[in-house]
Amino acid sequence: MSANEKSKVVQVLKELNEFVHDGREGYERAAKESTDSLRQDVYRRFSQQRLAFANELNQIIQQHGGSPERDTTAKGKLYRQWMDFKATITGSNEEAILGSCIYGEEWAQKAYRDALDHELPAEVRGVILRQREASTDVLTHLHQIHEAAGYAPAQGGLPAAIASPALSKPLRTALYAVAGAAGAVLIYGLVSKKIPTAKLVAGLSFLTKKRTSA
Repeated sequence: MSANEKSKVVQVLKELNEFVHDGREGYERAAKESTDSLRQDVYRRFSQQRLAFANELNQIIQQHGGSPERDTTAKGKLYRQWMDFKATITGSNEEAILGSCIYGEEWAQKAYRDALDHELPAEVRGVILRQREASTDVLTHLHQIHEAAGYAPAQGGLPAAIASPALSKPLRTALYAVAGAAGAVLIYGLVSKKIPTAKLVAGLSFLTKKRTSA
């Protein structure tokens, strides 16, 4: 294998591994926030699975001359800050936590598909395919939990807590306005790249702390 081919393998796997680390952190957070002991065990198991996936990918990266990838994606950082901000508005609940995990797993599926779009050695593709299949099983299991709990379908990315019928209509309307406005700014900044991701993350962190201390 040429140096360029090895470099390509490293590049693809490092990018994929950032999403794997996103999943690990997301499930760790879900396990800490959930008050359901059964779901906590599920989230912890999935977090450990992602740690094993990350270690496996890093081993291949090192075999091809790269350095281990231990960071998460910028989008993942931003999403977790956004979830923190939404939690300060509506409070965390089991439906919102589960919805966040499903959203994250769907992004993981896309990351695996993107990685497989590249020309990679057969043994590397085999590892990615095996991990993607496991991710598919996780996503299926999360949807089964969602359906068994009788939750309403996801509301287009808005927090499940906002859509909860337990909230009064005026309060729910107000929360939609606040969350929607903040979300619009974030999406604009991320897509247009006119606002650096670091500033978006810092801004959300500030809003969250300010809301918490209010």
